[in-house]
Amino acid sequence: MQGKDAVLIYNPNSGRGKAAMLATDFFQHWEDRAGTELRLRPTRSLADIRVAAAEIQEHELPIFMGGDGTLSESLQGLAEMASFAPLSRPIGFLPGGTGNSFLRDFGITGYASARDALLNAIAGNQTLGVDVGLIEYSRVSPNTAGSEPDARQTVRRLTMNIFAVGLISDITALAIRMRALGSFNYTLASLIKLLFHRPYRYHLRVDGKSRDVDCNLVCVSNSRFTGGAMEIAPEVRVNDGRLFWLCPQIKGRLAAFGLFPSIFKGTHIRHPQIETDFIRELTIECEPALLMNIAGELESGWNPTIRVQPGYFQLYMDPERLQHRTGRADG
Repeated sequence: MQGKDAVLIYNPNSGRGKAAMLATDFFQHWEDRAGTELRLRPTRSLADIRVAAAEIQEHELPIFMGGDGTLSESLQGLAEMASFAPLSRPIGFLPGGTGNSFLRDFGITGYASARDALLNAIAGNQTLGVDVGLIEYSRVSPNTAGSEPDARQTVRRLTMNIFAVGLISDITALAIRMRALGSFNYTLASLIKLLFHRPYRYHLRVDGKSRDVDCNLVCVSNSRFTGGAMEIAPEVRVNDGRLFWLCPQIKGRLAAFGLFPSIFKGTHIRHPQIETDFIRELTIECEPALLMNIAGELESGWNPTIRVQPGYFQLYMDPERLQHRTGRADG
């Protein structure tokens, strides 16, 4: 890694303010290992993350730090600059938020281990191709109080880990309001929403085949974890060229509530009323507009389609770290 300049784009408010301290730590370790410049670029908002991504210089190695939302917005910024063509430059990720799920796929559950893994991967020029889900949907029309799609605007979004509607979106909305609780917020929000949950009805096209479902949620994942340590898609890998579809159709709130602990072990997919499959494309049609969880952030829109884009970007990471099977390797 000698001779490489880099930029660290980070959300200083991630991790209840700890990200700023972690950025300083990484700056010191970078100087010790590389002996070159590391430019620190704090961000002020989600929109500013995309601005920061657009400011990256040709000679700079891009590194992003924050929660899953920050990392997703960083990737979105790079994708927009590339008109959603596959990214040519490898990038680095560091956890710095209260919700860090994506890096658990590599057995990384803490900042220190992520820092060392990243520095070692850069030094050894080790990269791994990562798939993404490309999402397209119609924006809600601003002139109709959200009651109609705006056919003039098609939104394109990327997710490197999760896309979901239904119960997961409702849980995320509550968890965002409870972020002051730290990493426990998602778990508590899940328990609350499960107690008051009612099923949803969706018309789906799964790999071109149409069907109607009454379900608790529809979730499409490219990585195994969500909400921190919830292993919602235990069988998928970030580079296997496919997406993991999960559609629980569980009757009764108590039954859904009782299943909750198994999500942390990934054993929920054995339940007879939970349908799973590997897919490449999904479209959801529903009235009214959908509240969608896209990589941990919420957006509203009509008729979303998500399709896999294999090997969309290169991540600085030792490929052998993906062989961890439990996601509980370190702290």
